Amino acid sequence: MPYYTAPLPLLRLFLVIIIVLSCLSISISFSWRAVLAVACLAATYIFPNLSRKDRNNTHDENPYKGKKGDGFITEEAETKMKSLVADLVLYDASCVPSLNRFNKIKRNTECSFAKRSKLWGSLDYDHNISLESNTERLVPTFHMFTLAFQELGLDAFLVELPAELFGSDIETFSSAVRRVLVTLRQADIRRQTQQLRKQAPGMDPVDVENRMRYLTPENTSIWDRRSWVFEFNKITFFLTSFAPFYPESNSRYGFETQHCYILFQPEISFAIHDLPPDTADTNWSHPVTVRDKIRVAFRDAGREYQAPMAARLPMVYDIVKPVDPYDTPLEWWKVSS
Repeated sequence: MPYYTAPLPLLRLFLVIIIVLSCLSISISFSWRAVLAVACLAATYIFPNLSRKDRNNTHDENPYKGKKGDGFITEEAETKMKSLVADLVLYDASCVPSLNRFNKIKRNTECSFAKRSKLWGSLDYDHNISLESNTERLVPTFHMFTLAFQELGLDAFLVELPAELFGSDIETFSSAVRRVLVTLRQADIRRQTQQLRKQAPGMDPVDVENRMRYLTPENTSIWDRRSWVFEFNKITFFLTSFAPFYPESNSRYGFETQHCYILFQPEISFAIHDLPPDTADTNWSHPVTVRDKIRVAFRDAGREYQAPMAARLPMVYDIVKPVDPYDTPLEWWKVSS
């Protein structure tokens, strides 16, 4: 409900008159009248400057809350996006078989956020070409996803890999995940480098040199730094993965699906949905936050997992989890198969 604000010019004029009359009085009541009038006058200047946000929403400092698009892209925006994508997007990522197959995990997971998520997905895997070539096929669509996900209200991009090739064990799967991430990142670096070279003639040479230094080949040896996060087109992602070899007691259990999955969630989507900041502690007995409720639901289903902040490990460890949740955290990006 909006706050009522009195007509300030009239109110201030009235108070000024009171002050003048009080000052003309020589009675002993002069001082308290004057002080009271001055205090009231000051209040008219102070309180109107308290915005509705200060009064009602001091707890709400999330500028991205609810900043979803209308669920469609205008023709003008689509033309602009296509001009930014070097290659043609050859398929509709909103209705591919991989999304239908992943629905089994979406329906059964204890994560309420995942159940109602809206995804784009990858094409069916082409067994006649390499994993890197299959990933390269996704680059234009993945790039389009980074441009359109907020306007379309998308929550994540799904990459599906066949279990018969990459889901036999965690070593094979780890190697595949690393190759997918490196291939996507290298494609992004090439695109940004080409774009920078076109713009370079009109830029400060020092600025060009500094930006070129950032666009170096992806180095997996730094993935275990706390500052590292997967990035594509300057969008940072939170990654999770699922595979058939995970047992029912693991939070990455695939519910007997015959495929492996890597889910790319833009970090900003958590802010758009107004999820509270993660914490190291979980209120197991009386969960209040949505994050606590999700972890309690996983525990009740026999798939308890530790909050990432509680583990005090860099983000990379959470991408591919150990088969036994109580095993030593896996340096999966160093595993080769």
